[in-house]
Amino acid sequence: MKKHEIADVLKQLDTIPLPDKQKILSACSQPTASGEAVPSTVYRRKLRFKPLIAACATLLLLISGTTYTIAAEVKEYNEAVTFFKEYDLSADGLSRGEIKKVYRDIMTRSFTYSKTAEVIEKSISQSAVGGYEIFQDDPTPEDLENLWNYYNGRYWVQNMVKDKNNVSYKYYSEEIHNDNLVFDLHEKSIFEKYVDNHLVWSAEFCDFWIQDYAVSDGKIIVSGKKYSSLQHRYAYMALIDHDGTILWQTKLENGFRKEYIGAILPADEKIVVFSRGDYKYLCLSEYDLKGNALSFHKTEVGNYGIWNAAKLGDGYIVQLGSYINDKNARIVKVSSDGVIMDSFTYDSDDSKYYITDMIEYNGCIYLSAYSVPVLENEEKNAGSRSDIAAVLNYIFDNQMFNISNEELTKLVRDNFTAVLLVCNPASGIPQEFYSVKGSLGGKLALSDSDKLLWDVESITNTSYSPATSAFTIGGASYVYRYTFDENGTILSQEKTDEIVRFMR
Repeated sequence: MKKHEIADVLKQLDTIPLPDKQKILSACSQPTASGEAVPSTVYRRKLRFKPLIAACATLLLLISGTTYTIAAEVKEYNEAVTFFKEYDLSADGLSRGEIKKVYRDIMTRSFTYSKTAEVIEKSISQSAVGGYEIFQDDPTPEDLENLWNYYNGRYWVQNMVKDKNNVSYKYYSEEIHNDNLVFDLHEKSIFEKYVDNHLVWSAEFCDFWIQDYAVSDGKIIVSGKKYSSLQHRYAYMALIDHDGTILWQTKLENGFRKEYIGAILPADEKIVVFSRGDYKYLCLSEYDLKGNALSFHKTEVGNYGIWNAAKLGDGYIVQLGSYINDKNARIVKVSSDGVIMDSFTYDSDDSKYYITDMIEYNGCIYLSAYSVPVLENEEKNAGSRSDIAAVLNYIFDNQMFNISNEELTKLVRDNFTAVLLVCNPASGIPQEFYSVKGSLGGKLALSDSDKLLWDVESITNTSYSPATSAFTIGGASYVYRYTFDENGTILSQEKTDEIVRFMR
C-alpha cells in the first residue's frame, strides 16, 4: 500500500465520530479444518475486510504527567499489548515505548505518530481472512417442476417452518376491515402446531397480533403488538404449554408510547426480551416463567431496529439495523444487565454484508449472512432495495422489462452469496468464513448431538413483478443444510425438502 493510500486510511479513521464506536474489523487467516476433512465441493479462498480500527471510550486512559507512576505505566503497556492482540496489529520491531505511543495515538484519535501508519499498513497487508467456498449445483428442471407442484398443490404458508423433528408451527391473523380507519381492526391471531403436516393444536389470541415466537422445552413464547391509536403501539408476550394451553399473556409496561419486541431468548427459569422503545431505545427486560417482570434496562441507540439477538457468555449480542441508513451488519455486545459494552460492523471494499442470524458455538460467534457487490455509483443503490440494486440497475439500463424467469434467476444468483462468519467473541474479528454463491445465509441451530447446523437458501426460481406492492423480485429457494463439528469441520451437506420464499 502506497503512502498516500495510508494517509487516506488515516484520514478516514480520523473522521469517524467517537460515539459510534463501530469496528469494521480485519483478521489474519486462521484455518481450522484440513483440506482432507472438508467435502470435495469445498474450496479454500480468502475474504478481505476493511481494516477500520476504533475503540470503546471507557478504555481511554487519562493520566497527567505529574501523576504518571510505574504502576500506571505497566497498566497502560498491558492494555496496549491487549489492544494489539485484539486487533491483530503487529508489534514486530517496536519497543515498549513505541507500542504505547501507537496505542495512545489510536485511542486518542490523533493519528500523528509516525509508527502508527506503519502498524496499520502491516495490518492491512495481512487482513485476509481464510475460509472455504462451498459449491452447489445450479437449479435443475426437476427443481423447477417441484416448485411448480409446490406452488399449485397447496396453500403457501409464509410463517410455517419445520424443525428437525418434522414439527412445524404456523401463525396468522384475521382482521376486520374498517373504511373509517387507516388500519384494519384485529379480530384474532391463531397459532398452530403441526406434526408431519397434521394439525395437533391451535391457540387463539384476541388482544394482539402475533409477530414472532420462540420455542423452549416444547413450550411456545409468542410475541406481538396491539394498536390502541396511531400514537400508541403496545408490545405483548404470551406463553403456550405443550398441549396448546395459554398459560398467561402480558403487555410490556415500560412507559413507552410505541414499543415492539425484537427478540426473545428463553433462559434458565426466565425469559429475556429485547424490545425497542419509542424508536430510539434498546431495552433489555427479564421475566419469570409466570410472566412477572424481573428487571428492565434501556439504552438510547437512535434510529436502529432490533433484528436479531443471541446469548454470548454471561451477556448477549444484538444486531441493530436501519433500512433508512442502509445499515445491516452492526452488532453490539450487551451485558447481562443491559449495558452496551462494544460495537462491531462488517463490511469490505467490494461487498456489503447482511446478517440474517447468529449464535454462540464452541467459544465463537457464528454469523449467518449474505453479501452483495458494492456498486461503484452509490446513488444507484435503489434505497431500501440496495441488496438487489445491481440487478434492478441492469434491468433498467438494458430495458429488459420482459426478462424471462430463467435469465432473471441467473442474475439474482450471481448477485447473492451466502456467508458464514466465524468471529472472535471478544473482538468480533472474523477468523474464518464459509461461502456459497447463488444463496442466502439462513438459520443457525444446534443439533441434538450439539453440532452446528447452518441452513443455506439456494435461490431456485425468481420472477420480475414491478407492479406488485409487496416485492419487485419474488421467487423461492431450496434449503441446504450444512453440519459442522466443534472444530469447524463440515461433516455433512444435504439438500432438504424445505422451500422458503425469496421476496425483495
